[in-house]
Amino acid sequence: EVILDLAGGNVFIIFSLLLWGSVLLSAFIDNIPYVATMLPVVTIIATNIAGSTGLDPAAQTQLVTLLYFALLSGATLGGNMTPIGASANITAIGILRKEGYEVKTGEFMRIGVPFTLAAVTTAYLLIWFIWS
Repeated sequence: EVILDLAGGNVFIIFSLLLWGSVLLSAFIDNIPYVATMLPVVTIIATNIAGSTGLDPAAQTQLVTLLYFALLSGATLGGNMTPIGASANITAIGILRKEGYEVKTGEFMRIGVPFTLAAVTTAYLLIWFIWS
C-alpha cells in the first residue's frame, strides 16, 4: 500500500521504486530472502494496478513480468555495491585476506558503486523499454 500510495498508481514510478529500492536494500541485506519476501508483494501491487485500471489478462501478465524483473535486477545487481551485499563478495574478500591482502569497505565501494550504478542503469533502461 505504501508503494502504491507513493506512486499514485503510476507504473513507471512503481517500477523505479522497486528497482532502485531493491538496489539499496540488497547492498546491505541478503538478496535471496529479500526477493522471496517481495515476490508476493509485487504480485499484490500488480494485481491492484490491474484491477484499478481494468487491464486485460495479457496486459496484467506483462505488468507482473515488468515488476518482477525490476525486483530481480535491483536485488541481484545491488549486491555488488558493498562487500556484504553478495556471498561472492564475502568469499572473494576472504580469499584475498587469506592471501595477505586487506580490502577495506571504502576501497571496495570505490570500485563497486560505479560498476553497480552502470549495470543497474543499463538494466533499468533495457527492462523498461523491452517490457513496458
